[in-house]
Amino acid sequence: MVKGAKKGGRVRDKWRDKQWIIVNAPSAFGGGALNYIPITDPVQAQGRVIENTMYDIMKQDPTQHQTKVFVQIDKINDGVASTIFKGHEYAKEFLRSLIRRGSSMITFMHDYTTMDGYTFRVAVVAFSQRRLNSSKKHDIRMISHRILSSKIPKLTVDQFVQEATMGKMSADILVEAKKVASIRHIGIKKTKLISTKESRAIEDAKTVEVAGSETQAPAPAV
Repeated sequence: MVKGAKKGGRVRDKWRDKQWIIVNAPSAFGGGALNYIPITDPVQAQGRVIENTMYDIMKQDPTQHQTKVFVQIDKINDGVASTIFKGHEYAKEFLRSLIRRGSSMITFMHDYTTMDGYTFRVAVVAFSQRRLNSSKKHDIRMISHRILSSKIPKLTVDQFVQEATMGKMSADILVEAKKVASIRHIGIKKTKLISTKESRAIEDAKTVEVAGSETQAPAPAV
């Protein structure tokens, strides 16, 4: 007998209590059906992060398996979940395949905010044809920062997601980086959603509320 089981009692089938829902892709990817998953409670399912590949979403190029995409359930209505883009990253196997002896890997990371208030942590990675000195590595990092800091604040979140995951942003950096050194690969290795305008407004309101309660004068003694 299974430990903890009651004599003569029925084993409850938890899968029969599950509700299956359709998970749609973020609007940046067209919002079409992406996953079909079981959940126990719609309220608890909100905020759940689901991993896919770019190929799962776009169904275009087999090399898109090299990029993982994370979507977060935002709302669930009538068995259909809408999602927001939570971030993306290179698959570990793909990143390892880019490493070559006799070349340099340059990395750069910084936070940027889109014009509609979404802040992302953006990580760039570049691989050169041959080893680079510290000065050229610094120049490539500065080129990456200059292009991203001028471009991202002019993009909506959907435009940012498309350019970061589909190669447009990487191509813009590559054009300038090639003027400094011979570059074999450069790309947006990873993005991560840090905050939205709504989440910051909630945090600001909490901060004001706490500050107000701390500065409130004590009631006079009776």
